[in-house]
Amino acid sequence: MYRRSVVLLVVAVLALAGCSSYPDIQDDYQPSQERPQIEGENSADQQPAESEASGGWLCFSDPTYDDDWHNDYVCSNGTTIERPYLIPEDPFVESWELEAAAAAYEDSLNR
Repeated sequence: MYRRSVVLLVVAVLALAGCSSYPDIQDDYQPSQERPQIEGENSADQQPAESEASGGWLCFSDPTYDDDWHNDYVCSNGTTIERPYLIPEDPFVESWELEAAAAAYEDSLNR
């Protein structure tokens, strides 16, 4: 019983003394506006910028979440944006089919 009381007393003293595991944050602290880039994150967002520099078309995934996968790709040349309706004759499309159809559509735009 005595041991538990000592532990509780030490915890209470440390809490009242302001001892914590958090570092002291100064009043003039300003969080960084720039976030480190995580590998693979927003890779689709970076690709249109590359396309803009070259002037060619680039198609990338941009899900609409409308339960119709046929329109989940966007194509852009830096000034114009198109959302093609890919593989309209197929009532059920899979992601690999859409990726291939988007690549073919991108090739047709760049010819």
